[in-house]
Amino acid sequence: MKWYQKYRETIVEVICLLFITLFAYAGITKLLEGHLFYDNFRNSPVLGGKAMASLASWAVPLSELAVALLLIWKKTRLMGLYGAAILMLLFTGYTLAIVFFAPFRPCSCGGVISLLSWEQHLVLNAILLLLALLAIWYSPKHKKNSMGQDPSKPVDGHGV
Repeated sequence: MKWYQKYRETIVEVICLLFITLFAYAGITKLLEGHLFYDNFRNSPVLGGKAMASLASWAVPLSELAVALLLIWKKTRLMGLYGAAILMLLFTGYTLAIVFFAPFRPCSCGGVISLLSWEQHLVLNAILLLLALLAIWYSPKHKKNSMGQDPSKPVDGHGV
């Protein structure tokens, strides 16, 4: 048995803990400092605008908190991992747009992330996106759904 098969569940749980921490911290921070997040979003060279900023200033942190909650329980974990992957895809796309297409680069991140350059932030987002996809791939429910069978039961249908 390969090492990653043996530790698959542990790998998924560690990745989930990482995302729970990240999204809970980010969501709470954005809600507590809502006016700053709104202003940064409104002044964004890529997605700027009052209507978009109003929507995003609530939708982004609430989505982050919802995904963190989904990741806590095993029953909803796979849905949470898909949510994490979607959020990281959106955040990575936004960071790509800032790095390659924006006429200027705003400083809108808080906490430790504010110490990173936009290029480093892009690499971090890409790594987090890959981790979300890896956790989905290693998730036992994903294996069950993609193979059309329960991975804990033998393929020949005979019990143990």
